[in-house]
Amino acid sequence: MNPGESLVATASRRLRELPRQTREGVQQLGRGLRAVSRLTPYDTSTPDGRSRERYRRAAISAATDLLSKLLGLFTGWAWVRIAIGYLGKTQFGLWMAATSLLLWAQLADFGMGRGLSVELSAAYGRDDREGAGRLVSTGFWALVAITAILGLLFLPIWWFTPWQKVLNVQDPSLVGTTRLTVGAVAAIFLANFPLSIVGVVYNAHQRGYVANLFSIAGSLASLAVLVAVTQLNLGLVWLIVAGGGAGVLVTTINFRWILREMPWLKPHLRAATWKTFRSLQSVSVALLFFQLGALAINQLQIIIISQRINLDAVADYGILMRVYALPTVVTAMVDAPMQTALREAYIRGEHDWVRQAFWRMTKLKMVIALGAAPLYPLLGNLVAWLLTGNAVRFDTRTWLATSALLIISIWNVAFNDLMIAVGRLWPLVWAIVGNAVVTVLATWWLAKPLGVFGVMIAYPIYSLILTAWLLPWLVRDVLWPRKPAAHTEALADGAS
Repeated sequence: MNPGESLVATASRRLRELPRQTREGVQQLGRGLRAVSRLTPYDTSTPDGRSRERYRRAAISAATDLLSKLLGLFTGWAWVRIAIGYLGKTQFGLWMAATSLLLWAQLADFGMGRGLSVELSAAYGRDDREGAGRLVSTGFWALVAITAILGLLFLPIWWFTPWQKVLNVQDPSLVGTTRLTVGAVAAIFLANFPLSIVGVVYNAHQRGYVANLFSIAGSLASLAVLVAVTQLNLGLVWLIVAGGGAGVLVTTINFRWILREMPWLKPHLRAATWKTFRSLQSVSVALLFFQLGALAINQLQIIIISQRINLDAVADYGILMRVYALPTVVTAMVDAPMQTALREAYIRGEHDWVRQAFWRMTKLKMVIALGAAPLYPLLGNLVAWLLTGNAVRFDTRTWLATSALLIISIWNVAFNDLMIAVGRLWPLVWAIVGNAVVTVLATWWLAKPLGVFGVMIAYPIYSLILTAWLLPWLVRDVLWPRKPAAHTEALADGAS
């Protein structure tokens, strides 16, 4: 048989086998979907059972998260549409700027929220209920104490700070409203501060699906409050207090629910110990700097825009970022359930599962990112118009910068999660702090001459130059472990 006939025969055989391979692939996919969608938990006493149970919980969490996010998109769209129409663009920008400013107070937990998530995941990996109870008790009462201190410290700052200058409020009619707006945002923030532990507990125990159901209830309650406030013709301050209060109420009910399901986590004051607090802080300090860098990257832009441009530009930027965030809703749905699962599996020593799960998750997220990125220039302005009802438009170069940012950020976030899961905290901290410095300086330099486009191209500069390759290199031993040399294997076999 000549080479040409051999090639034809091979191609013909492969074509005949294609239906069978396709059928087997569909059957395998069906078996996989049935495996992760079953309601009965797997036996977690074996590595195989734990692997299946992690994927099952992740799948259920992703499904409920999808439902929650779809509803959140609708309620978020309704919030923006109604709020801008009701308040006007400048008051809406004031609200966003005040909220961004108060987000920095999250640093007052000294990274305890993230540290608690890491340590609780480890306790879950060790099946240590008593240790988990001490962690939750210590974390909760520490946050309560910090909340009280923050409240006392904030009162004089709130009263004496000229907030209209800090937020660059140029409309004289809003000068009096500005201080009350900041106060209302701060009050809701303080009420939510100790309750931030609720999401940490759910995620660490891979029960995000329960949190998602409560999130759905919170979205509906928030939207109902918004409609009521607008119908009663109340102002911006009442809108903040009523909407935030509904969220606090739902989170409180959520906390009571999880304590009923896992009573060993009830935060008893006597279970809070200094030893546990110091153990938490050993992890939390690094994560505090990580949180500081992340806030600088994501929140200082709003303050810089208000100073270098104006509050109307803050509103424009906020709308752009809401459109940008739409694909990240899907990637977060894939990502969030797996973060603590990676940590738990790593603690158990199941490193092969960590590697396999990470690459599956990362490949899926990158497919989503690469598919969504071209849609920004094509549909971005349409989505912005549907979101606000106003003629808010961005040029093509801004949407292209948004596309690049999506791809780069999703790649980097995947490795951020892995480094936290395997305990490589300080290298990650220095990378994120460097990113924050470069991003803030570039934003300040580019915002005034280039507007929102300048802000968007400031974001990915550092990642393109450094972290896109540095982070994978820092976890190379986890993702690409070295195989033992052939002569070493032969010696081992001879010795045995």
